[in-house]
Amino acid sequence: MNDYDNIWLHRAKWAYLLLVVITLMSPVFYVMYISFNLNGFGAAEYEFTWRWYGLIFSDRLLMQALQWTGLLAVTTMVITVPMALMAAKLYKESSNKLLIVFLMLAPLFVAPDILGSALLVYFKSLNASFKWIGDIVGTSMFDNWFRLSFLTALIGLIIYTTPYAFIVILITMGRYHKEQTEAARACGANGWRAFWEIEFPQIRAGVFSACSFTVILCFNEYTRTSLLKGGFDTFTTVLISQMLNEGMSEQSYAMSSFMSSVAIALIGGIILYTMIRSEALAREARAKAEPVMST
Repeated sequence: MNDYDNIWLHRAKWAYLLLVVITLMSPVFYVMYISFNLNGFGAAEYEFTWRWYGLIFSDRLLMQALQWTGLLAVTTMVITVPMALMAAKLYKESSNKLLIVFLMLAPLFVAPDILGSALLVYFKSLNASFKWIGDIVGTSMFDNWFRLSFLTALIGLIIYTTPYAFIVILITMGRYHKEQTEAARACGANGWRAFWEIEFPQIRAGVFSACSFTVILCFNEYTRTSLLKGGFDTFTTVLISQMLNEGMSEQSYAMSSFMSSVAIALIGGIILYTMIRSEALAREARAKAEPVMST
């Protein structure tokens, strides 16, 4: 706010923003509301309880699916974020920036079911080719290299999440000037030390945001994972299977609410930390810019 702003227009903008957020989040809030009902979804009488939250860790199917999803999410994050970071650094240093952006964002132009189906056919054909080679050579060691498994699901998730991680990191890199790296190299620092001590502290928020975003995307992904996974279930496949068949259990609503709350808290914490950090840096910059009064 400043002296030329209209206070009511300012408040109206905030009210509109909150209305949009509440509208988008209303399905999530409704699931949270149901998760506290002792009588479950669709019951005529609502009775508040914490019981279902106490039972979610006793549901073996959900817990196994959650473990597989967590393992996929962490592995995807460990691989995707460094790849996206290197791609963002290449973008900053390259003269053909449009081509790099096109290549990195290309997976977003393909519908999830089409990309998932294409990868499914590709891996099945690739596995059959390796099995054929093994038959010729007289060995069975190639038979299961590319069968549907954790590896194929991981590859699908990497393709899915890399563009988003690239965008998040690239936005943060916009305020970094490569001359700082050149200055560090001129002072005798090698490439890794210049990155770790000069560049990384300035883009750290973007890297951590990319990590969080990647994990959340993996937990929410269904289409590609359901087509490419092997003989295991993920969190979303269990929930959707329940909805399409006998319906979600009360523990499933509680687990969904719990996971949504964790995601909201994680993203909200990052945003809050970034706002506080930005305000602190702004105050520090203003203090340095103020003239020193002589006494």
